Amino acid sequence: MNSTGNTPQYIRHVYKLTNELKSYSVYQFDEVTNGSLLLTEILRIEKFQGKSCTTRVDDYLRLRTDPKSWSRSQLITGLRPTTIDNLFSGDCKPIGKNSTVKTLLMFLFSKDRKTLTIDVYRGFYPNHNGILQNIISTYKTN
Repeated sequence: MNSTGNTPQYIRHVYKLTNELKSYSVYQFDEVTNGSLLLTEILRIEKFQGKSCTTRVDDYLRLRTDPKSWSRSQLITGLRPTTIDNLFSGDCKPIGKNSTVKTLLMFLFSKDRKTLTIDVYRGFYPNHNGILQNIISTYKTN
C-alpha cells in the first residue's frame, strides 16, 4: 500500500515474531520506512483481558516501555478487526509535545503471523467511518 494524495501519510514499522505463547506474542523491530521509529524496539500483542470498556477487541498492543516488566509497560490500543483478513485498526493518544489529535494505527499481520506491519498515521485520526473505510480499502493482502 502506498499513500496517495487522498490518503494521509504514515510511517511504516515492520516487526518479526520472536516468541509466541498462548496469551501473547512478542515482536522485535525490523525496519521503518517513511520516517523514524515512533514505537518501541520490542512490543507484544496480547489477549484482551477486559480491563477497559472497549468493545470488538480480542487482542491488545503493549509497548515495551519498562525494560524490567511487561506488566508495567504501556498498553496502547485494542486491535479492531476490519473487512480485510489480518488487518486491524487502533488508535493511540497524541504522539508529540504539541499534538492534540489521536493517531490512527493500522496493523497488518502476515498470514502466518510471523511478520507484523504497523502503519502509524501520526497526528491523524478519521473523524467519520467513511474515511477509515477508504484507508482500509487501500490495503491489499497477498
